[in-house]
Amino acid sequence: MPAALRIIWGYIMSALRLVVRVCKLVLFMLSASVSMHAGAAAKFDPMDPLGTARKGHVSKRQAIAIDVAPGDWGNADVRDIKRVLDSVAGELMAYVEAPGDGLSIRVIPRSGSPKVLYERGAEGQYVIQLTARDGQWFQYVFQFAHELCHVFSNFDRKETVGGEKVDESNQWFEESLCETASLFTLRRLAVVWEANPPTRNWSGYGNTFSAYAIRLMSESHRHLPAGQSFLEWYAENKSSLSGNPYLREKNELVAAKLLPLLEAHPELWKSIPYLNPTKSSAGKPFVQYVADWQAASPDKTLPDQVLQLFGLSYGGRVAMAGGGSPEKKLAAITPRRSMNGPAGD
Repeated sequence: MPAALRIIWGYIMSALRLVVRVCKLVLFMLSASVSMHAGAAAKFDPMDPLGTARKGHVSKRQAIAIDVAPGDWGNADVRDIKRVLDSVAGELMAYVEAPGDGLSIRVIPRSGSPKVLYERGAEGQYVIQLTARDGQWFQYVFQFAHELCHVFSNFDRKETVGGEKVDESNQWFEESLCETASLFTLRRLAVVWEANPPTRNWSGYGNTFSAYAIRLMSESHRHLPAGQSFLEWYAENKSSLSGNPYLREKNELVAAKLLPLLEAHPELWKSIPYLNPTKSSAGKPFVQYVADWQAASPDKTLPDQVLQLFGLSYGGRVAMAGGGSPEKKLAAITPRRSMNGPAGD
């Protein structure tokens, strides 16, 4: 081959190699773009179609530090447990603001009942004890959501009786609210994990959350007796509730009445950090306890709806005059030292 032709052939081959490189680069960029769009689609949440609630999840998760202590967790890896608990915190903190300096929580295994301790850890962190074991993630979700709700609700801001026992006159309501948080989070994560589980190994586990929530909500004690209104039930049970805040079946019936409101209007969770605003609130009659919460909360909607649900009026703000059951009024709002803390279940 003449020298001139060899030079021309060399130019042609160099040009072809350059074209191949450019084509590979274009294909790589197109592949990355498709992958990004697929990832975005996987994160679509039908319970939050506009994505407004979840925009702050990353920054809000940074406001809560969860440390899972090694111990008897069965065959569960502490790294997996932390992933589950981070998911729980992310759902609740989409609506609840952490304190300005954030929250630090240490989670340890125990037997008996789950609980959050009044006594803080060595570094000032809240200590939550869970009884869930192995890979039963639905139990971790249910228990941790309950105890985290206590933390958000200022569970440790209560007077003591005789300098020893915490005043539990209104603890039943906090227990009911935290039972609501457990059901709310289970049902939220059933949807979120179905679309976007924390790891591929947990694909399909959202159905387990859903099935567990359905099983709990189908229990007969969570429903009013036939022919009895909620106001009649409360009048019959308020003395026993204030006398023993851990009557779980009664707490769970109250939670069943609160859950539809908070699922329809999850933004109302933002009032939870204003519960128990002062130490003296815990020992007041229930109507005054809720009125203290109402006065402290910038948004009055949830305290107002609680007063309506229980048929209570304080200071003329909420009255049942004008007709309509509490249930209908709830549906009408527009979206917009014991060293042991409260025991879970």
